[in-house]
Amino acid sequence: MVLRPAVRLVAVGLAAATSGWLLLGCSATPSSLSRSGTPSPVATQSAAPSLLPFPPTPTPPTTSTPLPAPSPSPAWTVPAGSAAAALSVESVTFVSPEEGWVLGTLPCSASPQCLGLLRTEDGGQNWVSVTPPSTYPYPAASADGGMSGGVSEVRFANSQDGWVFGPDLWSTHNGGATWTQIPIAGPASMQYVVAYHSVADLETSDGFVYALVSNGDGFEIETSPIGVDAWSESSTTLPLGASGSTFQMVLQGGSGWIIDTDPSVSGGIAFGGAQLVGGQWVSWQPPCMQTNGPVNLAASTEDDLIAVCDEGLAGPSALNGVYAYASTDGGETFHLVSSHTLPSFTGINYPAQGDLASPSSDVAFMIGDAGLVCTFDGGASWSTVDASPTGGGPTYVGFETTAQGVAIWTNNDGALPIGSLQMTFDGGHDWVPVNL
Repeated sequence: MVLRPAVRLVAVGLAAATSGWLLLGCSATPSSLSRSGTPSPVATQSAAPSLLPFPPTPTPPTTSTPLPAPSPSPAWTVPAGSAAAALSVESVTFVSPEEGWVLGTLPCSASPQCLGLLRTEDGGQNWVSVTPPSTYPYPAASADGGMSGGVSEVRFANSQDGWVFGPDLWSTHNGGATWTQIPIAGPASMQYVVAYHSVADLETSDGFVYALVSNGDGFEIETSPIGVDAWSESSTTLPLGASGSTFQMVLQGGSGWIIDTDPSVSGGIAFGGAQLVGGQWVSWQPPCMQTNGPVNLAASTEDDLIAVCDEGLAGPSALNGVYAYASTDGGETFHLVSSHTLPSFTGINYPAQGDLASPSSDVAFMIGDAGLVCTFDGGASWSTVDASPTGGGPTYVGFETTAQGVAIWTNNDGALPIGSLQMTFDGGHDWVPVNL
């Protein structure tokens, strides 16, 4: 579920001819696009359970029972060098302004979908196909005819160390030349909202990778140094809602926050959380828990956070509607920054990584009903990015710098792949389609 890994993009003047249209950004004038602070990575998401000294002891959990390696047909993945013009984007991650990866699906003869992985080394101008792990996209029928296993997200920490996950977990430490499946205790089977003994989210920051792993009763937080597969479990765990849970994991430097939302409550409500403090995950009370509504969270520095809450959705509240709050002390306290109800947001009832991104303490973008909703004055006022003329809408947004960001856009008119990539190089005022 960290700002779900940041997408790092570079202002390299993507040719407008890549696609025939331009998605206009917010019209408001940014108040502090040059404000210092390391934005969270764009493609980031997930993790939380135990309390271990930081760094954790590099010893894999002894209680894990290795899963049998999946044996999908080779047709489930697309080999390096294959054409990938029809790639439908599912996930994106950048480790520098130039270098990034996109995970997606492609049509293939042997199954409804095949797994594809692309890499860029020039800020998104050109992409090459690389060999993904030998598994299949989730959700998709597995090799044994069921709906278990597979992957849906990608994260890289640098040019060598990366992970493909959700619900299975694979790692590479040589830039994707080879992949290894990481065993997870118990059988991998997806049931409704969460996977039993599977990776629900994964993010990387400050030399470590964190994975939120479901165990059927709740969620554990696993940690490993980025250069090796040496996972250890935190003693802090998160509960499982009556009908599952949704999570957001936000990482910024050595700090982190996890919000546990129970969708079984009317409209969904945050009912627990964890915070990374001094290398340990400890219990934490997310904002908006007293206002009976779900919350989305993003961080621009280790101290500056923004939370958007749908107040009164699940019960009585002093305020009713969508309001924004800010924290300048790392999430210890929050204060109201929006004096009026914000535009409605898609997915606010079930918050997820990538629904909200904050490249600086003054700027934030969130997925809305008609497009991206943005603020340039710390949350006091919000406006909506023009909707895409191809139809559909955004499903993910993230920033790596105050100027460079990425969005995954779902199209429904057949003119583009279902999931297409768009980038901004001016802080979100203008967005351009990326030709993959």
